[in-house]
Amino acid sequence: MDTALRLFSLCLLLLALSGCFRTVVPYTAQRGTYETYQVRSGDTLNKVAKRYQLDYRTLARRNHLRSPYTIYVGQRIYLWRKAPKSTYLPMPTEHKKPVKKATKKAKKTQKKTSSKKSAYQGSSKVSLRWPVKGKLTSKFGRRHGRPHDGIDIGAKEGTPVYAAAAGEVVYSDHRLSGYGHLIIVRHSRDMFTAYAHNQRNLVRKGQYVKRGDTIARVGHTGRASGSHLHFEVRRGPTPVNPLAYLPKR
Repeated sequence: MDTALRLFSLCLLLLALSGCFRTVVPYTAQRGTYETYQVRSGDTLNKVAKRYQLDYRTLARRNHLRSPYTIYVGQRIYLWRKAPKSTYLPMPTEHKKPVKKATKKAKKTQKKTSSKKSAYQGSSKVSLRWPVKGKLTSKFGRRHGRPHDGIDIGAKEGTPVYAAAAGEVVYSDHRLSGYGHLIIVRHSRDMFTAYAHNQRNLVRKGQYVKRGDTIARVGHTGRASGSHLHFEVRRGPTPVNPLAYLPKR
């Protein structure tokens, strides 16, 4: 089965699990023609739009985001079709004006604005542990002209696979074509980790696991060229770069 179709199937599953039923339109062939930006800590959709002189509503539509336009650390934001580099000059830094003492009315307005902005905030507090001991063999992003929505960690067959964080097992099966024996763990309302190509799964759906619990054994089931773990981090159905959440090695 084509990689894009397999990834879309996983998106649909995560949409159902997260209770988010907005329409997701994959970029497929168009993806390669877009300039992208990877979300960093402290970014909001409004900040990214201003940095590249774009309207945040246009950017939201381009990325199929709905109000409150939440974005996450490690997420790819599609900006526009590739153009001359001069187009991408960031906005000049604004000089800070002297802060005036806020009135009660101004404080209320500021509080409302602040709470609205927090809805766009990319999370930097989520921390995961490495799910397996091994060498990083493939990174998040495009690979061979196709999206690779996770990272691959090479390890010997049978090596323990650990839960990256505490959570509930919401999927433990081999019905998603191409992923082989797959486990999906929900860590919060919208955060999931996925562990694919397992030799065998050691946990069942509905089971609660702690950070560091052994949940599977490394294998090469499904569409895998060798023994490794394919590891994904998703915020709802949106894949984000796992390296933005894992400790540096």
